[in-house]
Amino acid sequence: MAETATSAPTIEFPSTPSILIEIKEAKNDLNAIGKAIIGHKELAKEVLDTINAPYFSLVREIKSVDEAVRMLGMNRIINLTTGRLLRTTIFSGKHKLLLDLWKTSIKVAVTSVLVSKELDKAATDESYTTAVFHNAGMALLNQVNPEYPKAIKAAYFEEDSHISLYETNHFNHSHAALSSQLATNWGLSGAISKCIFQHHDPDKIITSIDKGDEAGELLLVLKIAEQISRLPGYLAQCVHNHEWEKIKEPIFDQLKMTEGMYRRFEVGIKKKIAEIKS
Repeated sequence: MAETATSAPTIEFPSTPSILIEIKEAKNDLNAIGKAIIGHKELAKEVLDTINAPYFSLVREIKSVDEAVRMLGMNRIINLTTGRLLRTTIFSGKHKLLLDLWKTSIKVAVTSVLVSKELDKAATDESYTTAVFHNAGMALLNQVNPEYPKAIKAAYFEEDSHISLYETNHFNHSHAALSSQLATNWGLSGAISKCIFQHHDPDKIITSIDKGDEAGELLLVLKIAEQISRLPGYLAQCVHNHEWEKIKEPIFDQLKMTEGMYRRFEVGIKKKIAEIKS
């Protein structure tokens, strides 16, 4: 039986990684930020590999962290560094759900970058990092609830499509709220945290997208990227994205698209993804 609200175990957030503390202490000193990242060799390589990935389409290859900091600026580098840290913290381990979460989060993140660029909505680095973080709370819930993998599958099959409410009723927490808190703890922007907090509440999604602020643009990009990536199918073997059916019309209205226009847009994004893989 799933944990009830009265017996739900306490969720323990991981400590802020030392590299993020070093970056915070460096403040606006770009040289110090570059030096801090270089001190973590594996992470530095991951960040450079991400920056130079074809989906970001930089005009030329960036060959060092120092160069990346100078060219891209502090905020973009911090966002990408923070996102990559999840692989060795929240998503570490051999549990199938953790492996699936990291794989699908990166898939949605790559798609988010392409959607962001194509629609000229939200910043690409924020879209990438939002996508990497948005399901981190699932890993935290999985740590304390053995039944969580079954429960999240059931949540995706619920036709009322309010996944956050389903999780809260069963576990006294939602992965959206936990992911949002982790993003805040690790120093990501208020817009990213707000987007993540709202990303499974259809009413709030629609309101935020209609508002068109920074969090709303991030939500717009994230929800389209999830749909294109067929996330419910990968995580829950659920063919139908019930949540998308509730929010797609406001998204089409915001983009001034018909459903046919959106489908052509989706085909275009999938073609870009296929070209990257090839």
